[in-house]
Amino acid sequence: MRLRIWSFLLPAAFLLGAAVVPPSLQAQETHVLIVAGLGGEPRFQEQFVEWGSRMAEGAHLAGVPEERVTFLAEDTQGSPGTVDGRSTREEVEAAFRRIAEVSSPNDRVLILLIGHGSGSGPDSLVNLPGPSLRAAEYEALIEGLAPRQVAVVNVASASGDFVPVLVGDGRIVITATRSSAQRNATVFGGHFISAFLEESADADRDGRISLLEAFEYARIETERHFRERNLLPSETALLEDRPDGSGVTEPGGEGEVGLLASRFFLEGPRRTDDPDIDPRLVELLAEEERLEQEVRELLQQVDALDEDEYRSRLEALLTELARVGQEIRQVEGDPE
Repeated sequence: MRLRIWSFLLPAAFLLGAAVVPPSLQAQETHVLIVAGLGGEPRFQEQFVEWGSRMAEGAHLAGVPEERVTFLAEDTQGSPGTVDGRSTREEVEAAFRRIAEVSSPNDRVLILLIGHGSGSGPDSLVNLPGPSLRAAEYEALIEGLAPRQVAVVNVASASGDFVPVLVGDGRIVITATRSSAQRNATVFGGHFISAFLEESADADRDGRISLLEAFEYARIETERHFRERNLLPSETALLEDRPDGSGVTEPGGEGEVGLLASRFFLEGPRRTDDPDIDPRLVELLAEEERLEQEVRELLQQVDALDEDEYRSRLEALLTELARVGQEIRQVEGDPE
């Protein structure tokens, strides 16, 4: 089923539904797992550790506590105090188990894979020290996190084949390339990570960066990188958050891609017990969270519902989210 309702619903959802909410007021807990694989040579070893360290910094700045950010790298001494362990197959699997143990079903999980990729289809992988995990094996690990919302961002070369393997209900998959054939070292990852540290990536000026905004920022900056150097692009990033899609280069428009990514933020849990918070704002934040949960649940029923019913319910939820988001802006003194 391919619905064509986003051309008029996405602008409202993106611009009005994303309320201006302080980072300390976000609803779900976020858990971040960063895996930096084999560099193969010093310059890539240093780059991969730098990228991972900056992603950890971005998560912390967004309000994710240190204990909810795990950074595994080839060289545990590459960034003292930041790297939590070596990025071996065993450590990655253990990190997935820990997240499953300490998180709640309503939490969200961001998995960032950095490195050199190889293989194709279900056998695609990011090269790790020792035996590597194939895309199909990552899929099994992610399945173990259900029903948590999971976003996988693979910024390695040859990463595109991860998309059809990992897509599923409530999942977001981003890759730096469109297939396993794009094997050059990528630049998309550096720009994607920078999005969480740059104010210019906040397209709707709501004070927080969604995965959709980070993807768009990195896509545009990657295109600029090749254009300014008069080089033919050697990578084409993809985003997919439908249960059965194959990824797109430009979300929104007349496709259905982008809703989940537009509502996935790194920010920590919302706090509504502050006596200085406007009681009306507390009510609106609770209403926004309820509606977002209903959207997540509806997206998981896409194959079970009649198309007209699905379309009608999704349209109603998005419209209501836009209204609530606009009210939140007004209460916070930003009617625009």
